[in-house]
Amino acid sequence: MDRAQLTRLLLVLSILYVIGFYFIGSAIKPGYSQLSNFVSEYNATGTAQANTLTFAGFLVTSVLLSAFLVSATPLVQVSGISRLGFWLLWSLPASFFLALFAPCDAGCPIEGSASQLMHNLYGIATYFGMGIGIALISLAPKFRAFKLRRAFMFLVGVAFPVVFVIMIQPDVAPWRGLIQRLLDVAMAVSLVLIAWTLVSPSQQFRRAVA
Repeated sequence: MDRAQLTRLLLVLSILYVIGFYFIGSAIKPGYSQLSNFVSEYNATGTAQANTLTFAGFLVTSVLLSAFLVSATPLVQVSGISRLGFWLLWSLPASFFLALFAPCDAGCPIEGSASQLMHNLYGIATYFGMGIGIALISLAPKFRAFKLRRAFMFLVGVAFPVVFVIMIQPDVAPWRGLIQRLLDVAMAVSLVLIAWTLVSPSQQFRRAVA
């Protein structure tokens, strides 16, 4: 197995783990709904199974996604502004890892404890970071040959901050969990496009930059 294959395997494992985390988490957490609850509410302060989901869910997910990015870094064909976009993808594992230190209050209100306020700040930073990152990566030279992939990723990047603002509005509270899951799916598809378009085997990458 070469490094490109390992990188793609790590991404597939990350996606499958997140799916398992979400569904097992909702099964063991009383009253949790995939339609109306944020992912952050899995380990909301003082709620059932918070500690278990913090470490078995958020921590492991952040480690897997970090391993994917570390493995991809030497191989990903980005330059200039698209390289900045790739580095901004570290917002994704950071969004899971920071939940260990600043979990939201029950219900994830906009206002609340100091932990909730910190949670809100890193939520804004990571969602905007993810959106900008995906949009900038879509400008990578290799995506010129894949116009539909580039268009999809650019639209996902633009949608991330816009949809983030929408999903915290009180009027959409019954559907905010579903909206967040749709963003998760869009992010997963974008990462797959990156891994299968921009991540090249080591020898091919060396020839490309030679």
